[in-house]
Amino acid sequence: MRRTRTSPRQRIPGACLLLGLLCFGFTLPSCSTIPNKKIEELLVRKGFGKRAEGDAQVEDYATTGSQIQFWIDPRLLREEKYFDLQVLVSGPQAVGVDGQIYIPGYGTTYVLGLTEERIASLISERLSAIFESPIPVEARILDSPKYFYMFGETTPGARPFVGDLTVLEVFATNPILPLANVGKIRLVRPDPETPLVISINVRDMVLYGITTYNLNIKENDIIYVPPTFFGSVSRFIERLTSPLTTLVAATFQASSIRYQYRVLTGERDFNFYGNPFLF
Repeated sequence: MRRTRTSPRQRIPGACLLLGLLCFGFTLPSCSTIPNKKIEELLVRKGFGKRAEGDAQVEDYATTGSQIQFWIDPRLLREEKYFDLQVLVSGPQAVGVDGQIYIPGYGTTYVLGLTEERIASLISERLSAIFESPIPVEARILDSPKYFYMFGETTPGARPFVGDLTVLEVFATNPILPLANVGKIRLVRPDPETPLVISINVRDMVLYGITTYNLNIKENDIIYVPPTFFGSVSRFIERLTSPLTTLVAATFQASSIRYQYRVLTGERDFNFYGNPFLF
């Protein structure tokens, strides 16, 4: 048998194709790493992920939307050169989305995450630089939006954090659904490295007065209310039949629209009972 020899011209296209596949294979990982690097830069490394964090029950701190009231000695404000400071003490000032407030004669100053004592010291320092004399300032955070969160067999969403709030108080003031399993409540204290998850039996607190796990709620805590066994089955069936329910509802709506159209165009007399399936 004669062997068919491949000419150099026939081998070139195959080599080019192989080289092209190799280059394409090397470029795919490099393209996929670019979004990954961007994601890595955005990942939370500590805290809850907010710009302003602290323990509000120990000492309150300013967040976006916080209302801050300032006080300056009234005798000082009677002097003519300090008249502009009336704007500062005339009413509470809200912290903007950029974390800044306005100081008369100075401009904006970043106060996000600062405590009352630190804010007062900062404002006093800014004013002293303008007027070349010390101006004692007091600051009070009147309202500061802070939240904890509830999910599961309850109305999901954020709840205002008012401080000195316990687990039992949360369930006494927030309604839960009939399928809730109050014997296995989960309190989640989120953290990117060392999150804390505590299982709490609220039923024992109510029936037997065991308050060992009547823990103090902190800002950004997550309370998950799981369903009972039958609740889990019910939720599974609900999710399973959800597409069918949507289809039936859409069919009823389409039939009703068709019936109303035929009544308006005179193709059919009005039915007292409004049955859209009586064609």
